[in-house]
Amino acid sequence: MSPFVLDGCDLSMPAPGRLLPPRTFFSPAVFDAEMTRIFARSWVHVADLDELRNGGDFVAAAIGASPVVVLRGHDGVVRGFLNACPHRGATLADGRGNCGRQLRCPYHAWSFATDGRLVGASSRDEFACDFSTVALQPIRVACCGPMVFGCLDSDAPSFEEWIGELPEALARHGGDRLERAFEYAYEVDVNWKVYVENGLEGYHVAVVHDVLNDFVETKDARHHFEEHGSYTHASIKPEYRAMIPELPHLSAEERGRVRFGLVFPNLIPVLGPVEFSYLRIDPLGPERIRLVARSFDFGGDQALLRDFRRDAIDRTNRQDIGVVTRVQRGLHAHGFAGGMHSAFLESRIGHFERMVSRAHTGERISLARPGSFTRAQLVAECAGTLAMRATT
Repeated sequence: MSPFVLDGCDLSMPAPGRLLPPRTFFSPAVFDAEMTRIFARSWVHVADLDELRNGGDFVAAAIGASPVVVLRGHDGVVRGFLNACPHRGATLADGRGNCGRQLRCPYHAWSFATDGRLVGASSRDEFACDFSTVALQPIRVACCGPMVFGCLDSDAPSFEEWIGELPEALARHGGDRLERAFEYAYEVDVNWKVYVENGLEGYHVAVVHDVLNDFVETKDARHHFEEHGSYTHASIKPEYRAMIPELPHLSAEERGRVRFGLVFPNLIPVLGPVEFSYLRIDPLGPERIRLVARSFDFGGDQALLRDFRRDAIDRTNRQDIGVVTRVQRGLHAHGFAGGMHSAFLESRIGHFERMVSRAHTGERISLARPGSFTRAQLVAECAGTLAMRATT
C-alpha cells in the first residue's frame, strides 16, 4: 500500500515498535484533519449525568472543534444538539447551568424548547422559510455509568460497539451509584495525542511518579485491545490493598486491581475497587489542550479517602504535565527522525496510533484483539515480528 501523506507526515500504519512522524504532533494541517476524520466521527465524552439532574440543566461542550450542548428535557430525556443557532450560527449556551424551559439565543433572541423545537422568533414575515421545520440540529447521545457521550456522525458505529467492555466493568463496580468527589482542569501546551499516549503506558511510572508508583505494579499487568479503545488491568500493591474494604459485589481479583482504559479518541477512564476517575483531553489547537480530571466514589465511608485521592491525582497530573511538555518541545528538534515504543509497557501506544492512522487513511481493518496479553506474550510477539522482517 502506498504511503498516506499529509503536510509531509506519513500517516500510514507505523511499523511495529515505531511511532508516527514527529510533525504529526504539531502540524496544523494534521490537527485540522483530525477534527474531521477523528473527532467528528467518534463517540466523545461531553458531560456527566450529575450535571443534568433536572429539566433545563445543560452543559456546553465540544466534540473536537464543534461546539455542542447537552441538556435534560422537561420530559426527563437527555439530548444533545449542535451549539449553533440555526439563524446565524451563534452559540446558544456557555458553561453549564439551567436554561429554564428554553434556550435563548443571545444574538437575536430566537428561543428553543429543551427538545430542540423553535418556540420563539420575531419578525417571522421577513424570512423566506418554513419555521415549522426550524429546530436545533440533534446529535447522537448515550450514557455509560456517570458519563454522557455525544457523536456527530450518524454513520459512526453504535455506542455499544464503540465503548467496548467499560459499561460491564462499571456495572460490576456499582457505577450507577457513583457520585462526584472532585475535579480539576488544566490548560497544557501539548498536542492531544502526546497526552493521550502518556496515559496509555506504564514505562514512565517508576521514573516520574511517586504516589502512583507506590500504588500499582505495572510489570505484571495484562493488556486488552478493543476496536475503539484498550485497557490494562494492573495489580494494587499489597500495602494499599490492605486499605480496601471487603466488597461482596467484587471478586478478590477485582478488589486487587485497577483498570486503566482508553475510549478513543480522548478519554482515559480509571476504575478502582472503590472509585472511578477519568482524564478527558480536549484539543484546543495543534499544541494546546484542556485537561479535565474528575473523580467519583460512593460517598459515605469512602469519602474519607477523598483528600488523599484529591492530592494524589493533582500531584500525578502535574508530574505528567511536566514530562509531556518536554516531549512536545523535543518533537520540534530539527532532524529528529521519530520515536519508538516498547513491546509491553508501551504497547497500547502502538494500538492507539494504529487507530489514528486508520481514521486518517480510511482503511477498513479491524484492530480488536480478543483476550488479554501479558508481558511475555507481547515481548515474544515483538521478537517474532522483528525476526520475520529481518528475513524478508
